Amino acid sequence: MQEIHFNSIQKFFLDSKIQFKVIGLSKNSYTVASIFEPVENGFYFFMGEELPEKMNNSLILVNKLPNSSKNNNCYLIIDQNIQLIYYKLLSSLFTKYSTGIIKGSVIIHPNAIIGKNVQIDDFSIIGKCIIKENAIIGSHSKVHDNTFIGENTSIGDHSDIGTRGLAWVWDENDSKIIQPQLGGVRIGSNCILASSTIIVRGSLNESTKIGNNTLFAPGCRIGHGTIIGNYVHFANNVITGGNTKIGDYSFVGSSAVFRPKVIIDKNTIIGTGAVVVKNTNSEKLTLMGNPAREFKTKSNPSGMPKPKIN
Repeated sequence: MQEIHFNSIQKFFLDSKIQFKVIGLSKNSYTVASIFEPVENGFYFFMGEELPEKMNNSLILVNKLPNSSKNNNCYLIIDQNIQLIYYKLLSSLFTKYSTGIIKGSVIIHPNAIIGKNVQIDDFSIIGKCIIKENAIIGSHSKVHDNTFIGENTSIGDHSDIGTRGLAWVWDENDSKIIQPQLGGVRIGSNCILASSTIIVRGSLNESTKIGNNTLFAPGCRIGHGTIIGNYVHFANNVITGGNTKIGDYSFVGSSAVFRPKVIIDKNTIIGTGAVVVKNTNSEKLTLMGNPAREFKTKSNPSGMPKPKIN
């Protein structure tokens, strides 16, 4: 469990110029905790009316006092989005940045270009590629030739970036003739690609492309020549076929699967387990089912960007 000090929380609010009010007696330190796993002496954000029973002797970030505001809790009341502020606070204190250490067990191609302050963990193999500054490559990962990884991007353990895919045709003797995979991979800046990510390199002269600020949960599999936009989020175990295109700001639920060459407009939500077999007709749709059907996305869905007012 991770400890957080009340003084650190106060300092964050003061530095961020966030006005707050303290109700109750605070303690020196608390345990960072989830309302789904409440503990004594925890630090939470809470948006409901009735506190869980075990949320006692805790520090709770709220917009208003809940109905049951006893239990020896201390409350921090602010008039901003408490989930956003809670995440920003924890990110400021606990985000892990590159150590700049390349472990001795790492194998690096002599012509690889490695930027400043890059961290590469144990038993990884780095091909003839470019890795920009402040990137992190997790342990037991492989980065193949002709790969570009942008600055501040993190690749999780046991990932394979630029691996070979398979495309083939039958010949006159009913044998499969395999097309060589000659392309590369380009990953943007500020991405987090979690453990066991596999990205197949482009075939021929194309590259598989991952946009800036894109997030993959563990186990995603990206087919050759796929193009993923900026600020896209993939939940666990998403699979794309070759040459799929997914627009900016889209959200893809766990275990969704895409047929090759499908084109998805930006601001699309793909439901958990959906099987996407055809292009979308417009932006801001939700796709669900097998095969996936289009539905109008509700107003301001959770996890999607809010509309910008000019």
